[in-house]
Amino acid sequence: QIVTPSLNRPRSMADVSDAGPAKRPRSASPNHAATPFPEKGEDTTEFLPDRGLLLRHGTSLSLMALVADWLNASEEFEEVDPSADWEKWASRGQDLSLYYAALIDPAEDGRGAVRACLRAVLDGVPVPAPPHNARLIIDYVATALEARGMGLASLLVSFVTRAAASLSPPANLYVVATEDSCVYWMGRGYVLEVSERLNARLNVFNDTHLLRQAGDPEDAGDEADLPRRRDQPWAQLSAAERRHASRLGFTPESWDADEWGGVPLTWAESQRDAAAREAAEALQFDEASWHGGGGGGGGADAQDDDELQAAIALSLGQWGGGS
Repeated sequence: QIVTPSLNRPRSMADVSDAGPAKRPRSASPNHAATPFPEKGEDTTEFLPDRGLLLRHGTSLSLMALVADWLNASEEFEEVDPSADWEKWASRGQDLSLYYAALIDPAEDGRGAVRACLRAVLDGVPVPAPPHNARLIIDYVATALEARGMGLASLLVSFVTRAAASLSPPANLYVVATEDSCVYWMGRGYVLEVSERLNARLNVFNDTHLLRQAGDPEDAGDEADLPRRRDQPWAQLSAAERRHASRLGFTPESWDADEWGGVPLTWAESQRDAAAREAAEALQFDEASWHGGGGGGGGADAQDDDELQAAIALSLGQWGGGS
């Protein structure tokens, strides 16, 4: 079992021996449009005769629900909430999507048929938006207790590595890894990613390191992914930035709670007032993020995505009934 963190996962690692970096094809045409990844919202299944297992992979809600149901039924994982996981990643950009690959025993049904699963994040796959490269970020890999020692986790890692390499141009490979799993990945061709921009976009957890596959093309990332000063907690603001926030009407408590009741100016009014305009610029506010002057209480939308929740619940009923 490889465990890379995001779900309060166990910190052990085993069952991986041949998941090293794949060699990238050198003769692919830059206009080649074929992709090994199903369309967004879909999945595909293929039979692996040497294993007697089905490989089901893609981004469908039904596959997401099946994997979540399997993980939640295990003793090693705390509750897995697919919609909450998605919201965490979706906050980093519109080009991101959760991708799952699961090995399934065709002789069984429901969650009891799952033998191993991998979750990755696709960023700009198959066609990235400049200035990004296409990226595949391995989030976690897990193997059923009874299937460990069979190389299934290795098989899944090798599969997505080859899939990423087969894109034209190839996708850069990353891993979100806990401290204790970094040694394993670094021994298989991964190095620490030091880019502040890429870490801001791809390292969504506070107890992980972002690793990249050595030898991948350079990816400068995007300055727009860096956190804005307006998103920083009060304790991390400079003295000058705190003065700017106070001038706008914030207190330390209202700043951290994203409460705008004490900010009297609308965005238009703030742009006509020299001091308020200077403060808004220093804190990197824009019209879309401004909620002063009775324009709204909080910047972040706290409502649940009802449509996603309903679709996941439906998929759980369809795919998670077995044990």
